[in-house]
Amino acid sequence: MNSSSVSESQNGNISAPRLILGVDGGGSKTAALVASLDDAGHMMILGRGMGGPSNLRLAGKEQSLESLDIAVNEALTAAGVNGKALDYAVLALAGSTSPGVKDDVSNWAEKRKLSLQVEIVPDINPVLASGTGNKRGIALIVGTGSVAVGLDAEGNSIMKGGWGHWFGDKGSGFYLGYKALAAVAEASDEIGPETTLSELVLAELGTTDPRSILTEVSASGDTRREVAALAPIVLRAAVAEDGVARRIVTSAVNEAVKLVSAVSKALGFDSPYPLALAGGVACRNQYFNEGLIKELKKLQPPPESISLVEEPVLGCLTIARERLGAKNATSAD
Repeated sequence: MNSSSVSESQNGNISAPRLILGVDGGGSKTAALVASLDDAGHMMILGRGMGGPSNLRLAGKEQSLESLDIAVNEALTAAGVNGKALDYAVLALAGSTSPGVKDDVSNWAEKRKLSLQVEIVPDINPVLASGTGNKRGIALIVGTGSVAVGLDAEGNSIMKGGWGHWFGDKGSGFYLGYKALAAVAEASDEIGPETTLSELVLAELGTTDPRSILTEVSASGDTRREVAALAPIVLRAAVAEDGVARRIVTSAVNEAVKLVSAVSKALGFDSPYPLALAGGVACRNQYFNEGLIKELKKLQPPPESISLVEEPVLGCLTIARERLGAKNATSAD
C-alpha cells in the first residue's frame, strides 16, 4: 500500500459506519491501527498503538497477549472508539502458523470481544498485500527474524524461511547479532581475527569480560530479542570498515537473497516480478538495504521493482478492506 491509499484523521471523528483494525506483531514490537471504512472503500486512520513483542512462540503467551492488549487499547483510545464494535480485524503475527498459536490468539480476541470478525495471518501476508496488491510477486521480511513468501498468477502461495532462531532466521537481526557474538568469542580465544565488535558489543552489554556475554544477553529472559538488538552495532561497524563486521553483513545479505531465490524457483517464475521488502534490518539501514538490493538485482529472473514496506500494518487494513468487499478503494479526502 502506498501513502495515497489512506488518510490520517486530524480530529478523530468517525466518517463511516464500519471500523477495521490491523495489527502487525513481531519479535520486537507490535503495531496496531484503527481505521474507518465507507461504502466506497475510502479508509481513514483514526488511531495508532504500539506494544512490545507478540511472537507467542518466542516471547511467550503472557508477554505476547499483553503486548497485543497494549497496542490495541492504545489504538482504540486514540481513535475514540473504545467500547464500539469493530467490523473486521486482521492480526498478522510472527509465529502464527505454529500449533496452538492461533487458538491462543483467537481465545484472547473472543474474550475481549475484539471484533465481529477476526482473521489471524502470518506476518508476511500484509507485506505482500502492501507491496504487490496480493498479486503475483514476492515479499521478504528481514527484521528480528527472516521469511519470504511468494504468490503466482494462479494464486498459489509458498513460504521459505520463518523457522525461528534455533536453526533458521538466516540473514536476520538475530543472525547478525549471533555472528557478532561468535566473532567476539573467537577473538577472545585468539582463534579468530581481532575486530572492533569486541569493544562495541561488550560496551553495549555493559561488561568488560567476554565470558559474561551469555549472562548478559539472557538476563532479560528474551535472549533472542537481546541478541537481535546487537544488529545495529554490527551494521555500524561494517560502515566503519571493520572487516569482520563487513563479512557478517555480506553473509546476512546473501542468506536473505537465498530466500527470495528459493521462492522464485518454487513458483516457477520465468519473468521479472514485484518484490516487497519489510523489517527493520532491510528497510531502516542504508548499508544493508543497498547491499541487499544490489544482490537481489542479480537474481534470474530479477525483480522488476523493489518497494519498501515500512509499515506492514497498513497491509492488514488492505486485507480487511478486501474481506469486507471494498476492493476498488480510492483515497480519502
